[in-house]
Amino acid sequence: MNTQQLECFTTLAKTLNYAKTAEQLSLSQPAVSRQIQGLETELGAQLFNRTTRSVSLTQVGFQFLPDAQQMLGLYYHSLEWISTFHKHKRTVLRIGYADSHANWFISKILSGVLADNENIVPELTLDQTDANLHRLATSQLDLVVGIKDAKFTAEDIAFQKLHDDAFICVMRKNHPLALACKKRRRKSVSSEDIWPHRQVIAIPPYLLKHVFSRGHHIVPVNDELDNILCATTSEAYNLALAGAGFALIPQHLTLPHKELAFLPWTESPHAPMGIYYRQQANIDKNSAIYKFICMAKECAATALPCSKQ
Repeated sequence: MNTQQLECFTTLAKTLNYAKTAEQLSLSQPAVSRQIQGLETELGAQLFNRTTRSVSLTQVGFQFLPDAQQMLGLYYHSLEWISTFHKHKRTVLRIGYADSHANWFISKILSGVLADNENIVPELTLDQTDANLHRLATSQLDLVVGIKDAKFTAEDIAFQKLHDDAFICVMRKNHPLALACKKRRRKSVSSEDIWPHRQVIAIPPYLLKHVFSRGHHIVPVNDELDNILCATTSEAYNLALAGAGFALIPQHLTLPHKELAFLPWTESPHAPMGIYYRQQANIDKNSAIYKFICMAKECAATALPCSKQ
């Protein structure tokens, strides 16, 4: 099956006339007939009913027509896109990240990069960090944004730390803890402060077993309370917004919201947050990767929430 066969088929389906089809496609009538016959042979089905006086679509031909039109549309769209891509010397920048709430930070970086480099085309991949790091190591991604994975090592992969990420306590502004802090003019919370209150715990499913085995917790958890487990930061935000409890969210994933209070947790552990990249990519100071990393350093100093606290 080729594009000329599909062009002959879709045009004949429209004109139902071999002479008009040949004229529109700048082909001879025998050439149109050969293309239609070749397509029918390949499909193993008759697409047209032909008589000496008329041409009409068969039931198979009628049902195949939308698929043929879609295939041609995709072909010409791709042809035009690739032609434009090369004409304007576009560069694809493939970025991996592990949580949808990191989009706001990535967009801050990209807005600065794209302002001076219109020909860069970003492609974003949302997946677990280990899966994205595998893509980076096999050249399927150019960058991976997120928390440093202590178990990952690769000689040709570097990590650019942007800052030490901590947990932020997120809750509704009318939550008892938020009201108490406001009354006392406190701008942070301690483990003792949060202990009496129900917690919304956002932990990816693949970590659940490790986090809660043998009583080990990344964050303090009062097991006597009816705490809520969820899988993503977005779910934790929605539940905190609904008043289901407070949530401890990594700093780079905290999005401002007028109905939520954000208070640093004073005993929070810290972990390096930054960008993984292949070391050789950072040599070229004109590359999209180098520009993204430089802009990320600027954004980390100014755009990250609670960065001054």
